[in-house]
Amino acid sequence: MKPQVAHGKRHNGFSLIELLVTLVIELCIVGAAITVLLKARDTYATADTLARLQENARYAMGIIEADVRMANFWGLHNQPDLIAASALSTFPVNCGTNWATDAAKFVTGENNAYSLPCAASGGGAQSDADVLIVRRASAQRLSPQSANVAAANRDRVLIVSNPLAGEIFVPQDIGGSIPAGYATSDPVNAPPLADTRELLVNAYYVSRNSSVATGYPALRRKRLSAGPSITDEELLPGVEDLQFELGVDTTGDAIVDVFVNPGAVPAGGTPVSVRLWLRVRAQDRDNQLSGTLAEAYADRSWPATYDGYRRLLIHKTLQLRNVSR
Repeated sequence: MKPQVAHGKRHNGFSLIELLVTLVIELCIVGAAITVLLKARDTYATADTLARLQENARYAMGIIEADVRMANFWGLHNQPDLIAASALSTFPVNCGTNWATDAAKFVTGENNAYSLPCAASGGGAQSDADVLIVRRASAQRLSPQSANVAAANRDRVLIVSNPLAGEIFVPQDIGGSIPAGYATSDPVNAPPLADTRELLVNAYYVSRNSSVATGYPALRRKRLSAGPSITDEELLPGVEDLQFELGVDTTGDAIVDVFVNPGAVPAGGTPVSVRLWLRVRAQDRDNQLSGTLAEAYADRSWPATYDGYRRLLIHKTLQLRNVSR
């Protein structure tokens, strides 16, 4: 009888080829997952960039819109030809002799240039952007009406008005009071006979640099401030162009007859609206962006050059509320 030999149990496993095929399949799955993740990240970044551009554009437009719509408001009337400047007052002149007193030019500016005597901040102005200047009285009245201006306001440029006249002055230059000839108190239960407010003059422009980064532009403005002096302030980084046209009434019916570039208002014409364009730029390059489209606006064009930055152009026509009819 032959002795029985115990055989070991056979173990089945992966061959080298099977193992390599498995690894390739797993790598393909991982690669596909990474690709989907990167695409999702880029899509999210693009959506976030577009949302920020829209938010910035709306914010910048809102700042300028609120100011422009109130242009030519002087208190108790909207007649710039009735506004005089106190001969005893000294006004800031580093942005021009008539910077604070040129009420007749209640909305004006410069076309594709910055040539104000006061130097632009933020590395200088963008050479091809417009400068928009708005002049008006503050919406907030200094009340109650008084012969003596409060000490806190005596170093500011103010305007006092009644229905027939108005005068721009600096209280500290004329003894801290309002100019003679204007009511010094309000009647009881009746409309005011005179009205004193702060004079606002704002010049909006685009700088080459911003507080965020060199080479990243910003919307800035120069404004009248206490002193009196002119203060330059950054309003919003990312705005790289400002363009506008004036809607001018040439027939006296307060209806736009022609749109013109700043500085080209025809003789006898009165601005009644402003057509405004703002172009904003993202701070970071976008991997999803393959190119940009050319677009013409105002008197210039946006070239179809590709630099990897997303941009947004917005446009709005603003009606002036204080135009004589």
